[in-house]
Amino acid sequence: MTGVLTTEELLKRLDEQHQAYLTTFRQVHEALAKTASGQHQVLPSPVPTSPETAIISHASPSNVMLTRASTFPTPVSPIPPLSPTPNSPGLSVAVPKRHRRSFSELDGERPVTVHSSVLTGDSDESDNDDELYVQTPLPSYKYDYEDLRSHLKTYTFNEHGDVLLDTVVHNKRLLYPSLFPEYPDDERWHLSHYSVFDVSTDGAPLSRREVVKDGTTSIDSAVWQAIQDLNTDPDSQRPAVGRITIVREPSPVMLGALHLANNKDFDMDELFQYLVEEDKSTAHIPGRSFSPDHRRQRSFVFEFDYFTIVGDEVQPMPWQRSDSAEKILRKGEGHIPISRCSSVVALSLGGHPIRKLRNPARKARTQHGFVYDPWAPWQVLNIQCYPDHKHSMDSHDSTKHYVNGPEAFLHTLLAEFRDAQKRFEDIYRKISKLVTPPADFMFSGDLRDKLLFEDAEFTYSRRYFWAYQTLGLMNDSIKAIMDAYEDTFTDEVWEGKHKSLWPMIDQDSPRNVYWRKRMASLKKEFDREMKNMSKMFEENDDRRKEIRTLRDQLFSGTSVLESRKSVELSAVTILQGHNIKLLTLVSIFFLPLTFVTSVFGMSNMPSEIQFKDFAITMVTVCVPFFLLIGSLNTTSGMEFWRSKWHIMLAWIFRNPELLLEETPKPDNGDNPSGFRKKRTFSGSEATQAINIRKAQVELRKRSSISLSSIKDQVPSSTSNLPPQIEISSEEISSGQASNNSIPPKGIAHVVSPITSTEKKGKPTLREKGPSWWEKLRNRRKKSSLGQEQNV
Repeated sequence: MTGVLTTEELLKRLDEQHQAYLTTFRQVHEALAKTASGQHQVLPSPVPTSPETAIISHASPSNVMLTRASTFPTPVSPIPPLSPTPNSPGLSVAVPKRHRRSFSELDGERPVTVHSSVLTGDSDESDNDDELYVQTPLPSYKYDYEDLRSHLKTYTFNEHGDVLLDTVVHNKRLLYPSLFPEYPDDERWHLSHYSVFDVSTDGAPLSRREVVKDGTTSIDSAVWQAIQDLNTDPDSQRPAVGRITIVREPSPVMLGALHLANNKDFDMDELFQYLVEEDKSTAHIPGRSFSPDHRRQRSFVFEFDYFTIVGDEVQPMPWQRSDSAEKILRKGEGHIPISRCSSVVALSLGGHPIRKLRNPARKARTQHGFVYDPWAPWQVLNIQCYPDHKHSMDSHDSTKHYVNGPEAFLHTLLAEFRDAQKRFEDIYRKISKLVTPPADFMFSGDLRDKLLFEDAEFTYSRRYFWAYQTLGLMNDSIKAIMDAYEDTFTDEVWEGKHKSLWPMIDQDSPRNVYWRKRMASLKKEFDREMKNMSKMFEENDDRRKEIRTLRDQLFSGTSVLESRKSVELSAVTILQGHNIKLLTLVSIFFLPLTFVTSVFGMSNMPSEIQFKDFAITMVTVCVPFFLLIGSLNTTSGMEFWRSKWHIMLAWIFRNPELLLEETPKPDNGDNPSGFRKKRTFSGSEATQAINIRKAQVELRKRSSISLSSIKDQVPSSTSNLPPQIEISSEEISSGQASNNSIPPKGIAHVVSPITSTEKKGKPTLREKGPSWWEKLRNRRKKSSLGQEQNV
């Protein structure tokens, strides 16, 4: 029992079968071509003969020719149309609507054509005239191994070419003696594939795998043998008017070979730049007609740049942005290995320009541009750098017939669009599987808690953030591809009316009419792919909304859990506060005892034991201390001791303002001329001032006492303002003013708001009279009666 084949073995088997089919198909074409020229030879057929082929083989050699777009005479009795059978490909016999006499057509006989829709069985109802297809062959060339070696050593690559060829060429020196070295097994980023087709005058692309020598094991050598020459056989019945070169995951040597073989038709340095630089997908097609480089004038380039999931048994190229090799090899849960990928699809038209355009740009480097004929010899080059197995292998085969290079270019571009869609869908499925809860979510409480509450490593927060942003980048890439297509391929291009992009000179010619018909069919396929991409864009956006909802639910559940933990921690903190308070009370309890014992434990104390003295001292120290601490532990006790403390400070510093509860506002200097002069008091004066302040404090605390009772208790104060006890130095020193004008000793002048007019209106105190307290009371009474202002 055989084991399961790997992907690489299946691809190899598919290539062998495809090669065998193409070899047989080419032999059939060559045999029928020789039959038409009278040199028919019987070739061994590697496939079983079907009834249809038997009918054709019994016909006259001069009557049958299995080549598309060519005619041959019918036998005397018409051959009925052939219908496909289950054992053979479908072949159809049709009478052309319009034909051109071939070299083997006999006069008087009507030609018929057998159309070779080998795989599909579909009959092409188009005109059979060779003029519908490109007829001018491509210029021939041939290179050998020494040319490739010399090119790698002598050509000055730009910085992007140096990046691509870094592992092969460094400072114009080959790093390996062999052009096609054997790579280590751990290097999985050069598992290349290729498809090279030569398109003849009938528009059918035939593979060039048969030119590869038997026994070739190096894929680099096989690619080189397929592209090293073109139209080197002058006697060939199928000269190539076009060539399609598709290379997937090319190695550095393969890129160097492509540079040598195609640099005359394409600006390969430009293509290498598009592969290496990280940019959005762009169509480098409009405006190239005005480029000073003739290679850019005749070429059209579409650049793809997006992301893909790294496939099995492959690795991204060293210059591609991707996860580390360890992460790519890791197949753990929650990890999707993603790599940047890029490709270019380019078309080059040969021949001479058919139209001259004037450059409308104001700061143009060239005044005029040139447009080339869409039916000129052409080449299509497609370089794909995708580290996966999602590329299309059947985008070109011999069943397709291309009328010119633009059609082959559009088919190649369409295949790239489909491959991009497959890659986007794969990323969408993997991310959806990553963020969508499994089916066990409905039945497993542990899984629900795991999704609802974040863990210590923030697994789901990181996962949702990565998925949300990755889908956003995917949408940006999809939009870039859609914008590049819609901005470039307008209705004018599809109708052949664009000035610089594949214009039709003669709109009514049969060739252009047929070309518009083919373009209309292609446009429908492109519109279908754009519609699918637009749908994918909407699906990604919807998935992003779901991920955002999951993230918000995760944050909500985690916030609730954290709030509960905060409440628990708050209870623990309160309990710890009570414990600390208890410890503090115990420490305070033993603090005075420790003080007393330390005093009596001094060495200079009497040696006789007197417990009475110790007890008295302990009670004297500890009881007041305990009472003080106990009263300070309550609010009322704190207010009581606070008021006592202010009274003591006011008495010590002879400053009654210390009794005020509010801090006096500093002088802002608005009235510098009318300043109040304050002074410190003697002991008796301070005592009476303190009594007044006590009354003020008591009045403020007693809210139930009316203003009238306040006036009775303190008759000198009639206003809501506190009694003014600041006394001007003139009033205090008026009793001594007759002898000298110097104020008594111990009086300090401060700011006083007494104006000069008030000073003039005040009575002069006698040298011997009432005490200062009586004078103060008299002045307060006069102020309350309106005789003078109390400032």
